[in-house]
Amino acid sequence: MFESEELIKMRAKLAGEAGAAYPQSRKHDFKVMFQYLNPQPGEHILGFWEGNGVFCKAIAQAVGPQGKYLVSDPSAYLLERLKARVNLPQVEVLVSSSEDLNLPPESFDKAWSFGTFHDALSQTQVVANIYKALKPGGLLFIGDVFQGSSASRYFDSIVSKYREGGHEAKFLTAEFADSLCFINGFKSEKVQVVELLQKWDFPSENDIATFLYKILAMNLFPGEEPERIEQTRKGLRDFFEIEHSEGIYKLNWPMKALIAEK
Repeated sequence: MFESEELIKMRAKLAGEAGAAYPQSRKHDFKVMFQYLNPQPGEHILGFWEGNGVFCKAIAQAVGPQGKYLVSDPSAYLLERLKARVNLPQVEVLVSSSEDLNLPPESFDKAWSFGTFHDALSQTQVVANIYKALKPGGLLFIGDVFQGSSASRYFDSIVSKYREGGHEAKFLTAEFADSLCFINGFKSEKVQVVELLQKWDFPSENDIATFLYKILAMNLFPGEEPERIEQTRKGLRDFFEIEHSEGIYKLNWPMKALIAEK
């Protein structure tokens, strides 16, 4: 789906504000990345649809100057911002949708995305492109919200209504994730779907609402920003478990990961 540069810039601004205000909120996401993607010195890794670059510096530092982290995204604007923010020689960028990726065969050790695969227009084509680009023994990791979870219901019920530009998503099931890999060449015994019981940490429920409002760009809620954030907060417990312990509010954000070895 085409999105205007103005819309992309607005969303990037809000997401940047959210990340800057709550730098520790997604520490569990980084733990998952290091556990399952496990970037190693010298590896060539592809991050597809990763233009926001949340994990870019950490992965680039892990692969080191002898490795490569190629970040692809359809937005030139996002990639320009990323290169300015993470100016390391091992970081390369490619303006391309994941459906249009045309990379040299067997050129990457690993490929991954986190929280974006549901936006793909053709998930089958994306996996086909990744399979071709992976070396034998290479790893595909896709972390995302799956169908039937509280997060997918939140996207379909709330985000789709109040996100500027909308949010038309295709969330995976474990069964279709396996089929995607099978029809593109992965062997079923080397494909698994694992639970990712993500928790995002915040000082208060209002901070949870502020983060979600900004990272999901839900500025079609009526009113000014404080009123929009309050409307975001009011609906949280209809969908999510929120734990409170030792002064920290933890938002349970259910995800799963598709992991496949070529």
